[in-house]
Amino acid sequence: MKRLFLALGAVTCLASPVLAADPYPADNQLYQTSSLRGSIGLRYWYSQSRSDLDNSSFLGTGFDLSSTDNVKSHTAELVGTLEDTTTNAFVRGYVGLGRNVSGEADYLGVEMDQKDNTTLSYVVVDGGWQVARFAGGHARLKGFAGYQYLSDDLSMRYNSRTYEQSRDWHALRVGLGAEGDIGQRAGWSVDVAGVPWAHNKIQSWESNWAYGLEADAMLTANLTQNWQVGVGGRYWWLKSNFDRRYVVTGEKVVFDQNYHRYGLLLESSYKF
Repeated sequence: MKRLFLALGAVTCLASPVLAADPYPADNQLYQTSSLRGSIGLRYWYSQSRSDLDNSSFLGTGFDLSSTDNVKSHTAELVGTLEDTTTNAFVRGYVGLGRNVSGEADYLGVEMDQKDNTTLSYVVVDGGWQVARFAGGHARLKGFAGYQYLSDDLSMRYNSRTYEQSRDWHALRVGLGAEGDIGQRAGWSVDVAGVPWAHNKIQSWESNWAYGLEADAMLTANLTQNWQVGVGGRYWWLKSNFDRRYVVTGEKVVFDQNYHRYGLLLESSYKF
């Protein structure tokens, strides 16, 4: 029995340095820093729009179906981004809901007495990769592709009659973005996206083709390690073509729509 206790004691003494030296696996084996980072925030977009739906050669004189100008809008946005720093892939998006509160409108060549308030809503989702770093690693270039939905209806009144026009777009976006740091507490970002294809529906009319150009720019300041605020601007331009027929003669009539929206962005976001 005495020999058994001595043998067990010897084994324990030999094994204890090993156990004491590495009681747990190495940190990089058990705990790994997450490669995901992102942000979530709120934006306010004060914007203005103008649009024209017309034909330049109808019966040799041209014809203006509807147009708007100086349409001012207030919109709230929820925005978020998620990036994998291992693969440099990212996904981002924002959804906005707002109100068109003022503006001028013409319908069938007649200036409307009043333009009613209408809803403005949109969704944008992009995904892509970081393709390059420059300026000593303080700036990054990204490529992306995405989808956009936009709804911006019209409601106009003349005397006691109301004229309404629903307008919806489904668009593909392809573009480049750049972002970087300005010192320790500030940053900047610029995105430019082309719209090679879009589908535009106005009432029962459906576009034969549509395209456009969109751009965003933002300057940000870090108030804390995780909280930042920003100010910037945004511009959207979408053009659509509608092939129609004149009921009386059967003559082909082509209508074009030019839609412009631009304005000031304010942002508050939390980084994680």
